[in-house]
Parts: sequence; structure tokens; C-alpha cells
Amino acid sequence: MPTAEPPPVRASRGRLDALDGLRGLAATGVLVLHVWMFSYGDSHRPPKEFLDFTIGELRLGVQLFFVLSGFLIFRPFVAAALDGARRGPSLARYAIRRAARILPGYWLAVAASFLLLRHLDHPTQVDADQLPIFLLFAQNHFEETIKHLDPPMWTLGIEMSFYATLPIVGLLALRLGPHRGRLVVLTLTVVAAGLLSTVLAYTHHWPQTLSTSLLPHLAEFGAGMTAAVLLHRRTLRATPAAAIAAAGIVLVVANSWWHATGAGSVDTRNLIGDAPGVAGLALILATLVAGPWRAVLLSRGPAKWLGTISYGVYLFHFPVIVGLRMTGHWPQDSLTRELLAVLAITLPAATLSWFLVERPAIRWAQRRTSTSRTTAKPPEVSPEPRRQRTGERPVLRPQPAGAGASGDR
Repeated sequence: MPTAEPPPVRASRGRLDALDGLRGLAATGVLVLHVWMFSYGDSHRPPKEFLDFTIGELRLGVQLFFVLSGFLIFRPFVAAALDGARRGPSLARYAIRRAARILPGYWLAVAASFLLLRHLDHPTQVDADQLPIFLLFAQNHFEETIKHLDPPMWTLGIEMSFYATLPIVGLLALRLGPHRGRLVVLTLTVVAAGLLSTVLAYTHHWPQTLSTSLLPHLAEFGAGMTAAVLLHRRTLRATPAAAIAAAGIVLVVANSWWHATGAGSVDTRNLIGDAPGVAGLALILATLVAGPWRAVLLSRGPAKWLGTISYGVYLFHFPVIVGLRMTGHWPQDSLTRELLAVLAITLPAATLSWFLVERPAIRWAQRRTSTSRTTAKPPEVSPEPRRQRTGERPVLRPQPAGAGASGDR
């Protein structure tokens, strides 16, 4: 008989916590980027110092969000396909849990941004009859709503498009079966579609409503999906993990230097986009998940806390910046004071959103979709029949109905 198949190698809870910490740092990096953009914009000077270039490249935090989403959300489909499961993840469970994670916090931020901008009479405010467009994540598809209300929310429209289309790729993965090579071809096809869309967006001058769609960002999601396929049931030893991490860091730094300094032609940068940096982010993610290091700094303490509230940090920081600037509370000529002012409001707001809105919704979805498996008790076995006297019939105790019948379990 064949030997039993070894249990799958899964990323430990601590390693996935490290990804949460990474997400928290990315959200904070985007906050720092936006504060810095207003700061040097007020000074009416182009970025020219090393610090300017470094902070400017924190924009890769958005690409990191997409890579993480591709990896984490595609993992259950990969596990089902490579482990030869007869059925994939429950699509109803998938939809409920994704909706519970995204919608409540997002709708709260939409409502808060709408009320704030209306009160301040800000140029990026929208009319009440346009709110359904934002509530349905469709703001990227209309010129009058794109980059309005809360501009960073444009990425949420792309995320929701990915969530809606991922089950199609997941079903294709299940049809391909337990063949890692075939699944890699599938995910690299997603990457290729994203790279091709980036080229077409530049060469054919796609409008903003199309260039901010899912298509040009498929490469980021596909990179995370490819990592999910390659890492399933696998771990990395210290030496190859260190080499992969070093390669990832080199790619990210080189990509940032290339864009920040304007090296090479504009056409080349626009055609290739951030593909080297995205590849580097996927390699770094791989070493965090499958490498031998515990990444304690990312899985505990402040980084883990930032990861927990990262969604709120990302959603609320821009309205906080706008509110401070339009009410005369924006510190002038000091990036440090500006950052502290934004963080002093954003972090408590994100924390309240987590405890009062996001976490209750997530727990509700977990209860709603948890499979209650009640294992039937085995039939009660009566003790050995007791004979009262020699020659008398045994005294039999009554048994539950159906007990002892063949196959009743």
C-alpha cells in the first residue's frame, strides 16, 4: 500500500502575523507619503534631496497591498487544487467574509469624508446623489467622481474588482488539478495580462477611468498569486532564503532609484512601470512566509498593532490631512510636526473603527460562515447480559432506537 501523504506545510500564525505587520508599515508609509507631498508642495519646490526621493518611493506601499492580496486570497484555492480536493473553498463563505472585512469600515469612511468635505466646502466633495457610486466602489469609472471624496479610495475599487474576478481564476486552478507547473503558468498569465495592459495604457493613452481599473494592476496581484503557488507545502532554508531576500531588496531599491532619479527614457519607465519592484516585493514576501526567520519585529508590538488597524489608517488619513489644512491647524514648515498632527488623529480614529465597526463585522462573518460539525456519538453499548439464575433468560437493558444497526453512526 502507498504510504500516507505527509501533512501540508502551512505558514505558521506568526508568519502570517508578520504579513499583517508588513501591511501596517505599508499603510503608515502611504500616510507619510501624502503628508510629505503636501509639505514640499507648500514650499513650492520640486523634490531634490535624498530624503525626498526616499519618501516619494513609499508609493510602492500600494503595490505591496495588491501583492499581499493576491497571495493571501488565492492561497485557499491553491491549497484545494494542489492537495487534490474535490471541491474548492465555499464561494458564499468567501463572499461574506470579504464583504465583512471591506464594507463596514469603507462605508464609515465614505460617510465621514462626505460630511467633512461638505462642511468644509472642499473642491473634491460630491453631491449626495453621487454617494451610491462610492458605496458600490464605482468611483473610478466616472470622470466626475474619480479621485474625489477620499482619493486613496481608488485602490479599494481595484481590490473589489479583484475579489469579484478571483473565483474565476480559482475555478480554473481547480480544473488544472494538482500540477504546480500548470498553476504557475496560470498565475504568470495573469501577470502578463497586467504588463500588457500597462503597455497599452501608455501607448494608447487610456483615459484615467480605465488606467485606474484592475487591468493595469493584474501584475501585482498575479505576483502574489504566483508566490502562493510556489510556496505551498514548501519551506526555504537559510541560505536560499537569504539570497531571495537580498534579490528582492535589490529589485525594490533599483526600481525606486530608477523612477526617483529619472534614469533612462520616459517611454521605458512608463512601459515597464514598477514591474521590477513588484517582483522584488513578491520575493521579500516569500522569505517572510517560507524562510527560517520568525520576523518578530513585524509579528509583534507596534508593527502588529499597526497591521491590525491598517485599514482604518489607510482610509482616514487623507480626510484628516484635509481637515487640518482647511481649519488652520496644519503645522507649517515642519514635516515632523505635520506627521505627528496627522498621526495623533488618524491612529485613534483607526483604532475606534477597528473595535467598533471592523472587528464586530469580522466576528459576525466568522460566526455566520463557520461550519458546525456535530459528530454523532457512537451507539451506547449495553453491558454483558446478566443472568439472574441458571436457566433464566438474560435481562436486557433498553437501547436507544437504532443502536446496534449496521452503519448507524
